[in-house]
Amino acid sequence: MRTLLRIFRHFDTVPSAITLENYRFYIISNLGYTSGWIIHTAWFFAFLSVGQYTMMQVQLISIILHITAINFNRRGYHQVAMVTGMMEVVLHQVLAVRLLGWDAGFQYFVIAITLYPFLMAGGSIVTKTLLGLSCVGSYMYMVLCMRGLPVVYTLTANAVNWFNYTNIVMCFGFMATWGIYLNIAIRRAEALLLENKAELYRAEQAAEQTEMRRQLEVAERDNEIYRLRNVELKASHDEIVLRNREIDEARKLSEELLLNILPEETAEELKKEGRARTRRYEMATVLFTDFAGFTAVAEELNAEELVMQIDEYFRAFDEITLKYGLEKIKTIGDAYMCAGGIPAANVTNPADAVNAALDIMAYIQAKASDKFSARVGLHTGTLVAGVVGKHKFQYDIWGDTVNIAARMEQHSVPGRINISGATYEIVKDQFECEHRGRIEAKNKGEMDMYFVNGRK
Repeated sequence: MRTLLRIFRHFDTVPSAITLENYRFYIISNLGYTSGWIIHTAWFFAFLSVGQYTMMQVQLISIILHITAINFNRRGYHQVAMVTGMMEVVLHQVLAVRLLGWDAGFQYFVIAITLYPFLMAGGSIVTKTLLGLSCVGSYMYMVLCMRGLPVVYTLTANAVNWFNYTNIVMCFGFMATWGIYLNIAIRRAEALLLENKAELYRAEQAAEQTEMRRQLEVAERDNEIYRLRNVELKASHDEIVLRNREIDEARKLSEELLLNILPEETAEELKKEGRARTRRYEMATVLFTDFAGFTAVAEELNAEELVMQIDEYFRAFDEITLKYGLEKIKTIGDAYMCAGGIPAANVTNPADAVNAALDIMAYIQAKASDKFSARVGLHTGTLVAGVVGKHKFQYDIWGDTVNIAARMEQHSVPGRINISGATYEIVKDQFECEHRGRIEAKNKGEMDMYFVNGRK
């Protein structure tokens, strides 16, 4: 079951470099190219069994081309990958029909891939048309010019029938599998459309509520002004100036408090529009810290001493996160959570977060007399950030990236920094890391984990 799940994730996992409009085509292409090199590997051994060494060499070239197409596809060069994969199939089948004959059934693959280019959302329509016409033209060429030619390599009748039936089954299976993934992609697109409509409705409702609150505030303010003018009609000009100054100071204090709770960008948006939009970040790094043995230490201190020590640590953590441009999200008991790459997206956040983790660990170790030690965990990935709630606004983050970062902290050990394989691949040239192997994480299966030992 785990093997089947890993195979499914291989086809279903989309790299962050792939745009939303190309999700469907990426999954279908990944399936096609992977099936291609597996099929050619099987053919390699099939031709080995019948002694056709020339065709074995052709299979090796085809395997290399399909793997090359997979790499192009993962980097977002979908059109280059498509041309590479389709030209390999067309030329390979023409050569196979010429060498082994029409009855071996290799020509069916040209039919199977004719509509493949048109599954791509973007790309050049000229390129797609030319690729489709190349399939039609090559098939007609094989029918008119190669069907009656004698074969170059003679196979036994059983071998010819085996190739013919196998190719027919693989072509139908190929197209049926594309259909399944196309159906999955359509259902996902419909679900996303419904979700966007729901978000739009909620946004409209929030805008209406904001406008109503604004009108109510305006009415209350006007009523207060009217009351003050009637009650304090004889107040002096100095009193009015003093009151205005107090109002300005209160407003400045409110703005300072708001900036202490929310990122400046989010706070400004909230003041101007009455709400803050939720944003998606394709690459952000989440950092969790948690004091080990906190309960035992807490039993040795009274409440005031415990709060003072935790406050001292968290103030130091705040300075460190500010130094490396990380955004503090929240504290939960003795746990501290922050993230890099938000609210302003950047590409340095994995290294920034690891640097911050090293400074945090160094600070804790320097205060070893306090009997505190900590576990730190980091993960890099996609997440969503925004403001939730109607009262007492809170800036928060959501997504699987947050859950995996929490798992990294839970599977760390006191005094060590544990990072995921995704973070390691980005920062491995800047930090000394120690591979811990694949460790079972709750609800996530086995995951690669690394200890960070220091900077290079």
